[in-house]
Amino acid sequence: MKKSALAISLALMGLQSAYAQDTAPVQKVVVTGSNIKRVDSETASPVQILTRQEIMESGANTVKDILDNLSNNDHSAISDLGGANSWASGASGVSLRNLGLTATLTLLNGRRLPSYGFADGLQATFVNIDAIPANAIERIEILKDGASAIYGSDAVAGVINIITRKDFKGVTLNASAQQSLRNSMLNKSQTASITVGTGDFEKDGYNIFGHLEAYHRGAYKDRDIFNMLPEWYLKMNPDRAALSTGAYPGNYTGRYPANYADKTLAGKSFTTAAPGCAPELLIGGLCRYDYWKDSDANPAADRVAFFSMGRKKLGDNLTGFAEINFSNTKSTYYTSVPRSNITGVPLTWYDSIKGQMQYFTDPQLPVGHAFNPYSFPVGLNYRFADNPEMFKNVGEARQYRVVAGLEGNHFGWEWDSAIGRMSSTATQKQHLYRDRYGYYDAIVKGEYKFGGTNSQAVLDKMFPEMGSHGTSTQTFFDFKASRELMALGGGPLQLATGFDLRHETFEQASSDNVLNAQIVQFSGVSIQGSRNVGAAFAELSAPFTKQLEGSFALRADKSGTTEVAVVPKLGLSYKATDFLMLRGTAAEGFRAPSLPETGNGGASWFNNGYLDPKRCAMATQMSDALKKGNAIDQANASTAYNLGCSVSFPARVLPNKDLKPEKSNSFTLGLVLQATRDTSITIDYYNIKRRDEISVLGVDETLANEDKKAGLVERGAMTTQDIDLAQRASELAGKPLGFTIGPIATIGAQYANLTKTKVAGVDVDVNSKWNLGEAGKLNTGLEMNYQTDYRSWSSFTNDYSENYVGRRGVPKIRAIAKLGWARGDWNAGTRIYYTSGTTLSWGDLDSANTEQGCIDRGVAADQCKIAADTTVDFSLNYKGWKNTLLTMNLFNVFNRDTVMQMRPGSSLPLRGRVLKLSLEHKF
Repeated sequence: MKKSALAISLALMGLQSAYAQDTAPVQKVVVTGSNIKRVDSETASPVQILTRQEIMESGANTVKDILDNLSNNDHSAISDLGGANSWASGASGVSLRNLGLTATLTLLNGRRLPSYGFADGLQATFVNIDAIPANAIERIEILKDGASAIYGSDAVAGVINIITRKDFKGVTLNASAQQSLRNSMLNKSQTASITVGTGDFEKDGYNIFGHLEAYHRGAYKDRDIFNMLPEWYLKMNPDRAALSTGAYPGNYTGRYPANYADKTLAGKSFTTAAPGCAPELLIGGLCRYDYWKDSDANPAADRVAFFSMGRKKLGDNLTGFAEINFSNTKSTYYTSVPRSNITGVPLTWYDSIKGQMQYFTDPQLPVGHAFNPYSFPVGLNYRFADNPEMFKNVGEARQYRVVAGLEGNHFGWEWDSAIGRMSSTATQKQHLYRDRYGYYDAIVKGEYKFGGTNSQAVLDKMFPEMGSHGTSTQTFFDFKASRELMALGGGPLQLATGFDLRHETFEQASSDNVLNAQIVQFSGVSIQGSRNVGAAFAELSAPFTKQLEGSFALRADKSGTTEVAVVPKLGLSYKATDFLMLRGTAAEGFRAPSLPETGNGGASWFNNGYLDPKRCAMATQMSDALKKGNAIDQANASTAYNLGCSVSFPARVLPNKDLKPEKSNSFTLGLVLQATRDTSITIDYYNIKRRDEISVLGVDETLANEDKKAGLVERGAMTTQDIDLAQRASELAGKPLGFTIGPIATIGAQYANLTKTKVAGVDVDVNSKWNLGEAGKLNTGLEMNYQTDYRSWSSFTNDYSENYVGRRGVPKIRAIAKLGWARGDWNAGTRIYYTSGTTLSWGDLDSANTEQGCIDRGVAADQCKIAADTTVDFSLNYKGWKNTLLTMNLFNVFNRDTVMQMRPGSSLPLRGRVLKLSLEHKF
């Protein structure tokens, strides 16, 4: 905070000096946030504009990279980098103000984009920003205010309007490549684009251009980066160094029969390596397998996007226009090779179509099996490593949007109308999970040759292709018009009015083998829905005096059978002096329930890695005891720990046709200090309260309150594995150890208007341009978000939670300081990114990372936090060669390491210097 205050103070000092030199007002045109054209004025709502020049200087390769640089982007939205286990794999979204990706509306040239073909979490429909070509962007306007009264559903936390070039003539080629200077495989990507256009709109009456862009991101494996991981990370994630006993050709495991001929062995359990294990992998008498060598630490991505726009004058007051954009995005995730489950514990999943729990137990090798040397059935702890290449997860999507329209000026009205069609179709395919019938038969009947060579046909029978597909479509027609109504003291009273009509469909379904419950431990989804959406709106701009201007908006939306949402917005701005304006807004917002939330069908999914409050303490004691035993016991220690502290189980959820729209109330209050034509400071306070949020109870919250609401958590009986490990742990500990309750079988719920959220904070923007004469020109800026409040609602306590600001994931301050210098053919820039420190725990329910939890885990008190983080980027470009621009970006100039997080499961700490080189040539 001191650093931020110092930066603002310096800017104010410079502002005072600049004001003495020049008091000419700045001229600005702000479009996003209003349907009324405004010239030479700031609006009541705060709007941030990222120019093409600023985007280029930041070194961003993709739209996600651009938006990640925003100080009010909380980075909690889905990313294709982590999509391997996501229901919406292969896509990225954006979230402002910690309100989630469904509260941020993303537009392209002022109109909506198609929702991704999959819903995040089988609930949230969103725009895949990876499908937008970054090099076609002219600027991005970010409205830091609710605007449902202007744009309708989703515009609760803010609006991101991505604006492309409108006119282009000639041919431009652009290519860039980047990689880490720490290791060439890290942060490796390439981008190439070509833009071709013809016609001068003013002279020829038309212009048409097309832009084609390709992007590739390189991949690397988990084992490839092992030697780069710091000691603290390996301490918190010891499995990163582990080799699995689920091996190739495996380890026999079982128990000698009680009547076994050798009385010294009768009734005893055993684990021993199968023949054929590589000597270097035979450790402690057991065969091991390095499963980290097969899985991706960073997935590959390949994207192609096309955008085209055409405009033609059809008369003195009439223009026709059209936009076409297509994209294909693909992310490829290599995962660990599957292994057998020889614990005897049934694998469970929930069949949401039939509404039944499903169970499957891996077969043992029967007596007489070619790979069973024993006289009784035996389990084989085995890794199916015949063809690791087949066990990849591919998320792919194809998206298009076609828009055609007219705009004109007739009878005193400026009007704009368009009709369009858009769609996104997504698929997710993989071979990772067992077919309950094909897998069983291949093992029991000996079709699968353990440790040998197997045909692809056998492997496909055991692990068939499965996954899901989804399609989202929208057909729309819109019309809006504006005109001056009458003269007021400060200028004309202006009116804008119009309507939107849309037809939306959404369908997401798992493959047939999943829906038929053939795929073990993989729950299915089958959701369909469609609806008509109609909206009408009106907006007034009223300059009451030269100093005081009001803006008023009202919109009514009807989405399918959901009740009508009527939302108003009021804005006021007051020019106290020629260089000081005060402003504020008050608005209601809404989000219509998504089609997955209200449609037909049902969904279920698997939850991984959760702490079971009723079993974790005992699981820890059992694990500690087993660590004192032999090699087999030590290998079982992590298994025992996971039985209570990292559990997996299915969840089920049903749509609800009676959902209400989510509603919000927001207000902003700020000032614009304009000292000179080139120097400004804006400070805006925001406060948003959202209610009737659609959700199901969170997993952590449900488990922590299991006894308060019966029926949500279903548990099974204690398993053979529970009993066997407890027996051995008791022997080693010298005292009775064991669970008193069985494992979680499933949890369930239905979507409902359950919760609330409130957030508050302050945005600060400081920008100044300085003419240094022969020394060139200097641009300085500071963008900062200071968050003061973020609270969610607990359906169990019926009250708001603690304030999460200052907790992990919600820093108080995110700030970006910018410095740019230009002289002749050279431009250089520096960007400093700052994030304040937080606690290690995300909240009260995160007991493992409180101060006491850290002590219990052996983490020192001074390490039980996340330190503040500062990085510096540098850019340099040269345009001295005719029609050619060369650009160099150096990210993380001072090679700052990833900030330490002394907890399991944090992101890979692989940050280092990254170099990017770009070339643009115009013909």
